[in-house]
Amino acid sequence: MTRRPPVKEVLAALEAEGLLDTGSETRVRTALRTHQFLHAATPWFVKALAGFGAWLAAAFFLSFLGCIGLLDNEAVLGVFGLGFCVAATLLRRRARGLFLQQLALALCLASVVMVAVGLGEAMRPNEDVGAAVIVLVLGAVLLVTFPDAILRFLMTAGVAASAVFLLWRMMDEFGVQLGLLVCAVLVHVLFLEGARLRLGPRREWVGPASYGLACFVLGSLLTLGFSRMLGVESPERLDAPDGLLTLGLTAVTLYTAWRVMRELKLEASGVAGAAVFAALVLTALMTLNTPAVIGAVGMMVLGFHRRGVDLVGLSAAFLLAAGGWYYYDLSLTLLAKAVALLGSGLVFLGLRLFLLRRFPAAVAEVR
Repeated sequence: MTRRPPVKEVLAALEAEGLLDTGSETRVRTALRTHQFLHAATPWFVKALAGFGAWLAAAFFLSFLGCIGLLDNEAVLGVFGLGFCVAATLLRRRARGLFLQQLALALCLASVVMVAVGLGEAMRPNEDVGAAVIVLVLGAVLLVTFPDAILRFLMTAGVAASAVFLLWRMMDEFGVQLGLLVCAVLVHVLFLEGARLRLGPRREWVGPASYGLACFVLGSLLTLGFSRMLGVESPERLDAPDGLLTLGLTAVTLYTAWRVMRELKLEASGVAGAAVFAALVLTALMTLNTPAVIGAVGMMVLGFHRRGVDLVGLSAAFLLAAGGWYYYDLSLTLLAKAVALLGSGLVFLGLRLFLLRRFPAAVAEVR
């Protein structure tokens, strides 16, 4: 995963697969030099100061509107929010400098909050549902129309959170688990089919949407676990067993492992496939009440397969947090917990050694 192939090798592979025209190396290198000149020539601290200045300017502007009383009425707040949202979108589509881009981003995020709060308060006594519906609809529109990776990342997480919240209001905790499972499926599909989707008309939002959903799913799984550990439960709500979500995430991870083995030209029904599937099922059974563990493992498989260093690091961090929660939540003595963790670690180290010796060619290809 650490090896980065040179540009010439990548272009040759793309030409061999028919994804690039023959002799396109000159055009690609010209585009890379242009990108380097426009985006990488400015020092990082200049970019940071410009971005900070833009966010500060947006904050002062909104504070001015609040001081003169334009934001006291819910309807006025919602209308102004919609107007700022449209203006920020138009500004971002025409902006070329970093200051204007960050200013448009700050105003757009503030406008989403203004619309959600203003129009949501007008829908009392169901203002929470109204705000969630507004964020869901407005976030989906901005995901397509606002050409900014940061906002697409945030709007993807916001849309997913709003959808899960609405499912929770309709189906209690079963709705939360269903929503998280659907979001996990979307994450795996976006990463597995990312190369094909990036050839389509919406290629700009594939990456931000993938990482936004991944962060939301992993963060939500950890939040559910910590709420269980702290005993934050509502007696009026119908609780769902965590094992259902764990089994669903296990099925998604097994499918991803099967896809990875097929792309590596390994027999999923052979010894390697049986070993990998057995390890994943064993992990799920050992952490049946901790769905965050198998969820992070599935994300890590995606990250290693797609050479996504960011996704691997994100999954590793959440896996450590989920593992710590799992260790704390075990109804065992400290000695038994230590033995369980040591045994599980030895099992996976043994599996790695077995795969290295039994299938060295496939491991070398992954690296």
